[in-house]
Amino acid sequence: MGSGPVKSMHNVKPFALFILMLCSNAGAQVSDEDWELENGYDDDILYLHSLVNYSHDLHWQLEWERRLLADNGFQLNSASVSANELLTIADLNINQSLNDKWRFQARAFRHETKHRSSRDDQLFIGFERAILESSSLFLMATPQYNKEYMDLHVGYTFYRQDRQQYVRVGVLLEDMVFATKNELGGEYEQKPVALQWTLRLGADDWWVFSEGRFGTGFERVYPDAEASPELSANNRQENFALVKFTRQFSEDIAWSAWIDWYDFSETKTFRQPSLDYDYTNTQLIIAAEYIQTLRDRHRLRFLAHYILQDAGSTGFNEHDYDRTDVLGGAFYEYLWSTSGLTIAYAFGLPDAAYLSFDDTRSYELNDYRDKLIVGWRYHFSIDAQILFSLSHEVSTQGFGGGNLQFQMFF
Repeated sequence: MGSGPVKSMHNVKPFALFILMLCSNAGAQVSDEDWELENGYDDDILYLHSLVNYSHDLHWQLEWERRLLADNGFQLNSASVSANELLTIADLNINQSLNDKWRFQARAFRHETKHRSSRDDQLFIGFERAILESSSLFLMATPQYNKEYMDLHVGYTFYRQDRQQYVRVGVLLEDMVFATKNELGGEYEQKPVALQWTLRLGADDWWVFSEGRFGTGFERVYPDAEASPELSANNRQENFALVKFTRQFSEDIAWSAWIDWYDFSETKTFRQPSLDYDYTNTQLIIAAEYIQTLRDRHRLRFLAHYILQDAGSTGFNEHDYDRTDVLGGAFYEYLWSTSGLTIAYAFGLPDAAYLSFDDTRSYELNDYRDKLIVGWRYHFSIDAQILFSLSHEVSTQGFGGGNLQFQMFF
């Protein structure tokens, strides 16, 4: 799952190459407002959007985690996060039995969120082979148009309870053939290898769910200035981990608490040194959710989040960014047999400070923000449901965004 610079011309004569480098570097110099890595910094409802207003509720997530490796499923969450940006989280899982030993498996996902430094858009396809009584080996790969960004994922899975409890551990080999397939003369100084896992274990009324990835990241150099007139080196590392505990007392009462950690770092060295940067972004989310249904008609849902973010850059756009958010949400849903009407209130209190090498760019965010939400949910069947919602930003008297959520198993 690599990220490479824009392709360039080969066999350019020295004078033409010099002109090309000047033009390319001038185009690469972007203003601080346009730097993609700072996207969302000055958004005071950055986390309120995605983590409260547009979050899947506990029951949806419980069902998704339970059937993740047992059935075929599709999950979509699409919502407006600004006037020209759309949050999209889409996951497709295929677990198709071929015979008593073999399964075809596919994982397609598009994760485009404003609060993370990178965006994922990949398709893994492969096979799983049962071994012993409750174990399997799997091999999956990503067919890519640009072959240098093909990944390989190989590992082991332990199952029980009809594949609804599982421990899957694998090695992810990213950009396997980058050194031989890229057209910019890029070479590895360190190949990206990661340990990736997904697990769900528990009893009848409680579960632990976890997923994550820890890896070395990549270190690339581009020694040929003709092949790569802009970039001379690029290092990147991206790790994450989620651990969640859930307890369900009955069909009507359940709660969940989790910790979500994300760490991103990137260094780029250009032919023009003024563009060099070393960027880091670490986020820690501590959250809880509680739901209860009263008299089969009235459903209550409460959310709470505490977020810590520490980011910054040295070199180009040098800055320090520290942010703490406290978020909450209260949802009431009136239920019919196949549908429900939701009214909710969500609030966020950001405390962010951006300190720039250029003092004129420094700022703070500390204003209370809140939203009123109205939503409607419809159950097509026990395996499929959809939800629409609209929100209004109370404190700023503006439209807060629309949301579509859909989940099905087949």
